[in-house]
Amino acid sequence: MPRPPVDLARKIKDIVKHVQPLPEEASAPILHYHWTIADIWTTLAYVERKLDQSESYQAVVERRVGRLYGMALVNLVETFERFLKEVAAECVDRLADFVVDDRFNIFSIQGSALAAHFVTEGTLGKSLCESSTWLDCEETNKRFRKLLSDPFQVGGQSFDLFPKQNQQPEADRWRFEPMNLIWQIRHTAVHNVGVITRSDAVKLRLWAKENVDAPRILAPTRSDLTYLKRFMDETAKRCNQRIGERLAELLTTIHASTPPLFNAQQMADRVASAFRLPLQVAGSTGIIPPD
Repeated sequence: MPRPPVDLARKIKDIVKHVQPLPEEASAPILHYHWTIADIWTTLAYVERKLDQSESYQAVVERRVGRLYGMALVNLVETFERFLKEVAAECVDRLADFVVDDRFNIFSIQGSALAAHFVTEGTLGKSLCESSTWLDCEETNKRFRKLLSDPFQVGGQSFDLFPKQNQQPEADRWRFEPMNLIWQIRHTAVHNVGVITRSDAVKLRLWAKENVDAPRILAPTRSDLTYLKRFMDETAKRCNQRIGERLAELLTTIHASTPPLFNAQQMADRVASAFRLPLQVAGSTGIIPPD
């Protein structure tokens, strides 16, 4: 008997049903980042270990592992982008009830997307930040600069998450170019399935300041992934610290002008919980909950 026809439309719909609960670490952006990075890393190690134990031809193993490395590269970079979204959303949620200026206009969102977030018990921060892409240092700087500016300050507070040239802090300027290079590598890996087109090569050359051949296919090594992970781990830690400190400073400024707006200790605890740092708000030090 012939097999019954497969309803492919139904099968595609079923994909979104195959889900798992979020990990507990999703309650704090930096913990969520580390959880996902660790999951990717241990998966790589597991597959490599199993391949080492097999009797497959080395050339076949290298080809399959090479494809796996390309997929891991994309996942590592996307994890950092999600971290930026989540930490920005946290800032919005902490500030939304206490500012009446135009800082949130830096985000663009359609009304239907906004409504969808609140129907599903989302937050203002998630509704504003999740639908945007965070794949450009200049745009990311602009958003955080406006978001974390002092109330009604023209031009925004001088806060640059990825400083360049004469921007502060000087010690973080070196991250600007490699971070933009990572965004461009991610673009090549996602949109061209690893093929470096001639137009890609021009942009990669701009940030790498070295010759980039094209057309070619990206073939990241295990060592490449190790250093990419190290760079992003250190950058995520630094971003988490700087954003957390600036948010706490801004909340202190707001509290000083109108103390009854919120309880300083309760707010400090919320910020400390989100950033996993003992941040101070109006003289009160936040308590970090146990992980």
